[in-house]
Amino acid sequence: MYALGALSQHEARAFDAHLHEGCQVCHEELAQFNQLVGALGTAAEPVAPPAYVRDLLAVRIEREVANASTASGSVIRFPEKQPPVSLPQVPAGSKVSSVLPWAAAALLFIGLAYTFMSWRSERQSLRAALDQERAQASATSGQAASLEEELSVKNSLTEELSQINGVLSSPQWRIIPLAGLDPAPDASARVYWDVQGNRWVVTADLPPAPQGKVYQLWFVTPTAKISAGLIKPDKRGHGFSIVQFPSSAAQLAAAAITLEPEGGSEQPTMPIYALGKAS
Repeated sequence: MYALGALSQHEARAFDAHLHEGCQVCHEELAQFNQLVGALGTAAEPVAPPAYVRDLLAVRIEREVANASTASGSVIRFPEKQPPVSLPQVPAGSKVSSVLPWAAAALLFIGLAYTFMSWRSERQSLRAALDQERAQASATSGQAASLEEELSVKNSLTEELSQINGVLSSPQWRIIPLAGLDPAPDASARVYWDVQGNRWVVTADLPPAPQGKVYQLWFVTPTAKISAGLIKPDKRGHGFSIVQFPSSAAQLAAAAITLEPEGGSEQPTMPIYALGKAS
């Protein structure tokens, strides 16, 4: 590009400074390119001019001669015909011809390098856009999951309040509050007892159960402890269940919640987490 004069002024000055630093490799390559550029103008075969060009030239020469004769009174002889000048031919095995394939390869390499840089820049832009879309999709997905969980909690709360209102609307009902004991002093629960319908609606706030453990509700009578089912709190620690009060459980003394192995137990095996007396 420097040999062809196609560089900008800034680029040409930078290359000139580099040459003045004495880089032998660049000097040799520039000399080869200068020979190549000089040979490009002489590489074409000479072409004879059209016949009318010679006639026009002869008419102009005669006009110039006549004007000169009128001015000085002397006659200028028509110049003798000169033999055609042949352009120098570039030998097939010259150094220039050996440079041509190398120059073509260099130009091809430059083109490939430019294409590669453009492709890499475009690829980086596409990757950045894709990462941004993925981040937005992830944020949207997280928001959707949060909204879905919030909706599930609200639906569960609505169902819980509906069941409690159903008990409180019955002809005969009772409430048994359960307080947390030593294993979980902050635990609490309530049993809404539909006495006529033999139905319990139980709400409880309990600490997260350890891995492999589950909370179990018990009907406690003076002579037995009868399982009333499992309570599975959500992520907030809030549990809600509906159980049938057994008609055989006479003289209920209390309601209790214990922590049992996964699947529950036939009889309480762990300390009581919450307890409430029935009377």
